[in-house]
Amino acid sequence: MPPAFENSERRKRRDPEIRVWDRVVRVMHWTLAAAFATLYLAPREFPLHTYAGYLVLVVLLIRIVWGFTSHGAARFSSFRFTPRQTLAYLKNALKGQAEYHFSHNPMSALIVHALLATLLANTVLGMLADGVAPHSGIVTAHAWLSHLIAGLVALHLCGVLWASRLHRENYVLAMLTGIRRIPRAVAIPPGAVHPEQRRKTGTAGERLMSWLTYRHPFVGSLVLMTLIIALLALPLIEALTRLNGTLLVH
Repeated sequence: MPPAFENSERRKRRDPEIRVWDRVVRVMHWTLAAAFATLYLAPREFPLHTYAGYLVLVVLLIRIVWGFTSHGAARFSSFRFTPRQTLAYLKNALKGQAEYHFSHNPMSALIVHALLATLLANTVLGMLADGVAPHSGIVTAHAWLSHLIAGLVALHLCGVLWASRLHRENYVLAMLTGIRRIPRAVAIPPGAVHPEQRRKTGTAGERLMSWLTYRHPFVGSLVLMTLIIALLALPLIEALTRLNGTLLVH
């Protein structure tokens, strides 16, 4: 589907909305994001670092099981691509002509699988590093792998913004609500759940959200991402760090 046609249709709000991301996926996504941010940005002290690591492990195991037992976009098979398909998508993406995927596209699927694998490996390394010398090989590998994961997270965030600009969709909002806007030229996936009809925007806040969601989804994604980091993630990490300091004193 030509990007010009897609953007024209979506700018006019003619595309249908369906519920793509279920509640389990959304809760696990944001819990994992908060836990890793705490692990990477907060002081690496007991018990905060240890508990956050175990939380990551629990979330990963739930997400992996859900990826094999659920249906729709949450299922791993919904974003399974061959290396040839991934390279073809990357080539088209560099030209600004990447095709639309209602679930993860080939590049985001690659990042998701890489994040799941590296996070799982690093939690195992973290458990093995517990009680060993600070400068041992396990601790060093654990630290370097955490930097690699942080790089993958940065790529993921850049990909979200890039896709929001290309496909004119607020992807950050989609992961909060579970609802995505499917271009009319794309076949609605089987089993899709159509949410209630969109209410007419009346208040100033509703008009602003409509403007950020439909007229300027890239800006909306960037604004939401900034607000989540500045107003939720960083204050949460600061509060947990203070709590951890209190626990260490006692």
